Amino acid sequence: KHYVDCTTRGPLHVSEQSENQLSSLRRELDAIDRRLLESVRERIDVCTRVASVKREFDIPMMQPGRVGVVQERAREFARAHNMSEDFLAALYDLLIGEACRVEDLIIDAESTAGDRR
Repeated sequence: KHYVDCTTRGPLHVSEQSENQLSSLRRELDAIDRRLLESVRERIDVCTRVASVKREFDIPMMQPGRVGVVQERAREFARAHNMSEDFLAALYDLLIGEACRVEDLIIDAESTAGDRR
């Protein structure tokens, strides 16, 4: 994988006007990042509730059909918005991986607790 180091690009001298514009844009990015992080937290919260339902009804944690739907939706979004499909696929691989990890913990913990009764 190739990652760009944004810290080594550009001129060393920055004008006051460009610094003001950059500061404004960085504030926008900071606000977007806060919303993004909150959305990730909300997504994980829903995943914990999904895990509880799966445990209650003895549904396997891994649902390949659902994973495929989520991944394809990300690819369609990328195509529709002129974004990298590889980027969104990789992002969703991370989100789905974390969802699976969280669901496993909940399903295993609750079934282990139930075994002790």
